[in-house]
Amino acid sequence: MEKITLSIFVPCFNEENNITNTLNNIKEGIQDISYEVLIADDASKDKTIEMVEIFKKNNPNINIKIFRNKNNKGIGFNFCATAHKASGKYHMTIQADALQPDDIKKLVNNIGKTDMILTYFIDTRKILRRIFSKIFNIIINLITLNNIKYYNGSNIYLLENIKLCRVRGSGPGYSAEVITEQIRQKKTYTEIMINPVIKSPEISQLFKLHNVPSVALSIISTFLNQIIYVVKKILKIN
Repeated sequence: MEKITLSIFVPCFNEENNITNTLNNIKEGIQDISYEVLIADDASKDKTIEMVEIFKKNNPNINIKIFRNKNNKGIGFNFCATAHKASGKYHMTIQADALQPDDIKKLVNNIGKTDMILTYFIDTRKILRRIFSKIFNIIINLITLNNIKYYNGSNIYLLENIKLCRVRGSGPGYSAEVITEQIRQKKTYTEIMINPVIKSPEISQLFKLHNVPSVALSIISTFLNQIIYVVKKILKIN
C-alpha cells in the first residue's frame, strides 16, 4: 500500500456551492505526491456531503474520507479530530474555495524544507475584518514574542507534531495555539505569501459572537502556556 505524504483537512459548514471547486483545485494543484482528503462536515444543513459524494464517485482514484458531526463542533475541534484519523506524514488545511491550484502547488513544493509552512497574504478584506484579524495577530505575537505574519492560514505541519499539540479553543483561534506551541518546541517554519480567494463577510470569523468564547480561550491558553514555558526556562526545568 502506497504511503500517504499529505493529509488535507477540508472543514465544511454549508459549502455546497464551493466544495466541488475546492476538490477540483486540490486535484489540479497536487500532482506528484500521494495524498488523502479529509472532509470534516460540521453539521451542514445543505447539500455539502451530497456534492462530495458525487465528486468522489466521479474521481475514484482520489482518496476522500468523510467525517460528519451531528452538531456543530467548530473548526478547531475538527482540526484535531481529523488529525488523529489522518495517515499522511504532513497535514494541511484548505478551507472551502480558499486556494487556487497554483498556490496549492507552491505550498506543496515546500514540503520537507521546514517543520511548518505558514501562509500569509495581502489583506484586502473589509476594514472591520482586517482590524479584528490584525488585533488577534498582535495579541498572540505580544504574548509569545513571535513575529508571525498570519496565524490562521492554510498551513502545513508534520502530522506527528500536530497529534502532540493540545488545543483548548474549538474555534478559529486554534491555529495560534498549534503554531506557538511548536515554536516553543524549536520547530522550524517558513512563511509563504499566497493569493487566496477572498470571501469577506464584514465581521471576521474570529470575532463572530458564537466564536468569541473559543477565541478568548485560545488567547488565554496561549498566554498560560507561554508563562509556563518561561518559568520552566528560568528554573531550567525540562
